[in-house]
Amino acid sequence: MTPADARSAPSLQPLRQLFARLAAPAGAALAEAFSASCPNARVAEAMAKAEARVEILVGWVQLAGVVLFFLLYLTSRSAFAGAGAGEFEPVPIALAAWGAFVAWRLRCAYRRAPGRTFMIVAAGIDIIVLMVAIWSFTLQYDAPAALYLKAPTLLYAFIFIALRALRFDPVQVVVTGVLAAAGWLVLVLIAARSAPMTSDYQVYMTSLSLLWGAEWEKILAILAVTAILALGVARARTLLVSTNAETIAAADLSKFLDRGAAERVRSSNMALRPGDGELKPACIMFLDLRGFSAAAAKLAPSEVIELLRQYQSRFVPVIEAAGGAVDKFMGDGMLVSFGTSKATGREAAEAFNAIPALIAAADAWAVERAAAGLMPLAVAVAIAHGPVVHGVIGHGERLEFTVIGDAVNLSAKLEKHAKVEVARVIATRDAFERARAQGSAITALRLVDSAAVEGVSTPLDLAIIA
Repeated sequence: MTPADARSAPSLQPLRQLFARLAAPAGAALAEAFSASCPNARVAEAMAKAEARVEILVGWVQLAGVVLFFLLYLTSRSAFAGAGAGEFEPVPIALAAWGAFVAWRLRCAYRRAPGRTFMIVAAGIDIIVLMVAIWSFTLQYDAPAALYLKAPTLLYAFIFIALRALRFDPVQVVVTGVLAAAGWLVLVLIAARSAPMTSDYQVYMTSLSLLWGAEWEKILAILAVTAILALGVARARTLLVSTNAETIAAADLSKFLDRGAAERVRSSNMALRPGDGELKPACIMFLDLRGFSAAAAKLAPSEVIELLRQYQSRFVPVIEAAGGAVDKFMGDGMLVSFGTSKATGREAAEAFNAIPALIAAADAWAVERAAAGLMPLAVAVAIAHGPVVHGVIGHGERLEFTVIGDAVNLSAKLEKHAKVEVARVIATRDAFERARAQGSAITALRLVDSAAVEGVSTPLDLAIIA
């Protein structure tokens, strides 16, 4: 531009400086987003599902845009209905074609998640339709091409670029913005073939002339907005990948905790530390698989794991349905607590009410194994009641949620004593009476007074349930 241009036209220097400042950090952030791969396939799948939902949203927004543009066209027909207006009206044709394409693309988005290539082509079609609609003003008004340089319709390009920012792919933002800038440059070159050149901004605005500085300013504005939005999307994508990875990891880690412990981890406002715990009345149940050692001795390691999977898959759902939480798996043993995840005041009744379902599951499994020619396995259940600490133990980065208390130790010892009593289900008399007091209808086969249980210093009154 000449010195006269600088005085009469808007200065491009601030925009150029802004674009230069944005270019370096934007490029670095985009490079980071482009090169960053998802940590695992499940994160990629979660992001793909999120983008599929966004694409449906984009489709509906664009469909609404088609309707809005058509309504605006109808209300503004008076602007060209006078002298100079030809009979041919290309805008409704362009809007109809674009609406059909958007509807088809929306249908595709509902049927399956579109890929990046499809979306880039779709963005290109959006920009082409817009630029053709702008170019058609020369036909609409039967006027020189420079007429469309003054039209505000170019502003719709920013809407298309912003719509691409609703997705989590900065590539689509960049492609849409570059196509919009390139499309406008093509229109300017077409207009330059017949339009007179000027260096006066006032002349440019009041005549069908062309001021290159003003057109470059529009192109730089498109590219600057594109860079800013792409930078924002790139940063959001990086955060989204990290958040999805942590969410999936947290969901996986929750499977290693009982439901109550997992909820405490999720809802804790502060970092959990060893020693954090709550004292609660609880009913502790210990399950043991009888005959496991003999069966496992004849199996390959993979078959041993499969045997444990079958065992646990049958009994864990029964326990959880009754309100219990599996504190830990110990080989063929399971330590279960009732009343630690949620205080109900019926922890003993819940534990004893689970016994019929546990026995039924054990009997059904034994029948299945016998029918398959395999060794039937029995399950022993021992129950004790008492105050326990439900909390965190461990050191440093290796922590564990567990239950600690006399009832825990006693249930493990009762499980061994069940062999002495030839019992499938054994409990302390105290736990049995508490269950009855809390509304359980469970009955005992027999009561044992002052039983000598190994590892327990004083005799115990027991209830043999089965």
